[in-house]
Amino acid sequence: MTGKDRAMLADAARRLQPLVDPARSAALTTHITPDGDGIGAELCLRGYLRSRGIETRIINTEPLPARYRFLDPDGCVEVFERGRHEEYLRNADLIFMLDNSATSRMGPLEPSIRASRATTICIDHHNVTEPFWKVNIIDPDACATGELVFQIIKAMGGEIDRNAAQAAYVSMVTDTGYFRFSKTSPRCHEAAAELLAAGVDPPRVYAEVYERNTAALMRLGGVALADLRQEEGGRLAWIRLTREQVQGCQAELEDTSDIVNDLLTIDGVVMAVLFKELEGDRTKLSFRSKGSLDINRLAARFGGGGHTNAAGAIVAGTLQEAIQRVLPSCRELLNQPA
Repeated sequence: MTGKDRAMLADAARRLQPLVDPARSAALTTHITPDGDGIGAELCLRGYLRSRGIETRIINTEPLPARYRFLDPDGCVEVFERGRHEEYLRNADLIFMLDNSATSRMGPLEPSIRASRATTICIDHHNVTEPFWKVNIIDPDACATGELVFQIIKAMGGEIDRNAAQAAYVSMVTDTGYFRFSKTSPRCHEAAAELLAAGVDPPRVYAEVYERNTAALMRLGGVALADLRQEEGGRLAWIRLTREQVQGCQAELEDTSDIVNDLLTIDGVVMAVLFKELEGDRTKLSFRSKGSLDINRLAARFGGGGHTNAAGAIVAGTLQEAIQRVLPSCRELLNQPA
């Protein structure tokens, strides 16, 4: 870990300690459509706060995806219901937003969080700071928000148990593509080693996160890949999914964003896009890239966001309209001077 990293974490601990020490209750949440990093960060931080005697509830906009349920054997992650959760959010001492700073991605929790008396704290590794949060702890050098949470807990003199360590490890492996994306660093591997020493079970993590695909999703992936298109000398690969195809494979409830990852295994491809038709003349865009090609900049053009190598957005318009609108920007980004 560099001196800059240590200074940042020491500063984060200095700012958080006076808030955590007197706190009696805390609410943890993440962005809409929670992913492995947001969920892992929540569960890791929950373990630490509860060890401090702080009543801590995780309140998300949606249930845990099946692949992450093993992290929550006691079913502590709650799905927001206005009548059930408004009072707790309004009266909590602390509200932590993890892996997201954008108020636009709070979904139905936004009114309750805005109305709360709590000190609001954002911990994130995306390079965006929104002034709504009373405390912003943003570290773009962290490979995942879960890694950042783990490092902050250590900086405050805390320890985590095996379950919290496993949650932080899931944050890291999902956001680094199992340690292959650009933010994989010595600091990242040092943290992974500490988490393994705390009892993380790598074979189980891999099996739970990456080997729980349904037959419906596999069929749908085959349908999508059968219509693979390549452009720009093979550097750009894209596929599309219609609602009819999704329904025909009985895959309406499946998360299809990972299907696009397979396109990056094609020799020469450095950018991949999945266009998925949604209800109401909307289209979901899933972008992936290799190396330093910043796909997050592309997603931002269409009101989305994410990481350098993995990002997404939802745009208005039919599937064909979205394809015609987005592909020119993909070609433009690919052909910009390095």
